[in-house]
Amino acid sequence: MTIQEILNSNKPQLIRALFQFSKEDSNEAVLFKLNIWSRHYFPKHFKSLDAEFHQKKINLHNLQVLRGQIRSYVDSAFRGAAKTDKTKLIFAYWILNDSDRSKKYFKILSEDGANSKQSVTDIYNMLAAPRITEIWPETFEKTTAKREETMASFTTTTGIKVVAGTVGTDQRGAIQEESRPDVIWFDDFETRATLRSARKTKAIWENMEEARNGLSKDGGCIYTCNYLSEQGNVHRLITQGSGGRAIDIIPIIDENGKPTWPERYTVAEIDQMRKDDDDFEGEKLCKPSASKDIYFDRETLDRMVAKIPIREIAGFKIYKKYDPSHRYASGHDVGHGVELDSSTSVFIDFDTVPAQVSATFANNTIKSDNFGDEIAKESDIFGGSLAAIEKNDQGNTTIMRARQLEVNLYKTQTKDTKINQGNTTEYGWHTNALSKPKMLSAFAKAITDGLIELNDPALIQEAKDYTRNDLIENVTDPRLTTRHFDLLIGAAIAWQMKDFAAVAEEKESKEEYEEEKPLYSDIGI
Repeated sequence: MTIQEILNSNKPQLIRALFQFSKEDSNEAVLFKLNIWSRHYFPKHFKSLDAEFHQKKINLHNLQVLRGQIRSYVDSAFRGAAKTDKTKLIFAYWILNDSDRSKKYFKILSEDGANSKQSVTDIYNMLAAPRITEIWPETFEKTTAKREETMASFTTTTGIKVVAGTVGTDQRGAIQEESRPDVIWFDDFETRATLRSARKTKAIWENMEEARNGLSKDGGCIYTCNYLSEQGNVHRLITQGSGGRAIDIIPIIDENGKPTWPERYTVAEIDQMRKDDDDFEGEKLCKPSASKDIYFDRETLDRMVAKIPIREIAGFKIYKKYDPSHRYASGHDVGHGVELDSSTSVFIDFDTVPAQVSATFANNTIKSDNFGDEIAKESDIFGGSLAAIEKNDQGNTTIMRARQLEVNLYKTQTKDTKINQGNTTEYGWHTNALSKPKMLSAFAKAITDGLIELNDPALIQEAKDYTRNDLIENVTDPRLTTRHFDLLIGAAIAWQMKDFAAVAEEKESKEEYEEEKPLYSDIGI
């Protein structure tokens, strides 16, 4: 009999045999059965012919997770690619037709619990559809055993559980018939709202990791997501490597400008999306580096050449030799010194075109008072140049130590709003809600206008990673986020010194700079 004759026969035994599979069947055979089953029973999901990526990427990699061939699949297709539909369909198909019953516990977790509940409900409705129950009546057959059937969770008579939850749900101890979850589907776990908060982003990651670590031995994860930003968990999943994993980034148009799903979206429709969408690059091109979220001009940063230091002294990386006839200044971000954020130095030569980041330093264990000694040594190499140290709880200690060592410190600019104010001199650079946006905006403009070369690869990367949400986020406890931009802040502070820097008087020649090695004799250099 042909496939069509079997489907028209209304004979459950023949139809079940057509769609049933076991571990002995190839992936190609199972996908062939899935495609026939999906189109025959749920034609409303196929208003347009499938794209090539549906078969060769989404369906295949979902199947590989279910069969234990890969541990996880990151499905980052453009919004509107039907990735959620494809995942629901393969779950329903698997529950009915896997003769080995190799997966008994499915979890669907979203940032918004309503989304995961809807997915569970949709899968239940597929399994409970009249055309399905005629052929697979045992799925929800009434028995004396107590089973749950709610919008958030159901268990089939065959012993398969599907449950909804949120990415904030505690996953420890989740067991179905003495089994841990076999498959976890993380769907819509990252949104623009979560991306605005480093705390929430970090909490979501920890919850997802807890869930993943609670999987059964042969379990796997599926992540359906939109690649909206380089600051969130989607970016982290995509960039953490692909060992035993599959990662798909599927834009709505390819590099030649052709639609990747031409049966659904025309060039004219995509062009209209480009005009109408707030974030066409992130949501449709899966290219957050080109989206409005990025703070610094990516094309300019991509053109910058990451250099190798010409000399490195105990972590102080020198990219350009000191020229005593030039104006230099440095910016310093003071960290907590407990392996969280870093204390950093960035030296800029303002008398070259473009200006050059000449040296950098970053250390996440150095104490704030010791950092004052480090700044003194660095500044001396660069002719006693002007040093602007960020004023905060840790920075005050660094400033005090640097003053003792007679570092040429930047004096805080005050407003002349009072008469007879007194002559108290205050040192350091205030980074606050008013000054931070201004200094970063000025630094971003300098980069875009080609007025500065960053040279240090770590500094270039921080500038690429920085987003407008990072500017908004106010993290008071550095343990709440792994996103630190300490070199970038040091560079932005240093750029503010361009109008205050002066040619140093202590150094008279390049040869004297070369003879400064005894400066570091106390640390064995």
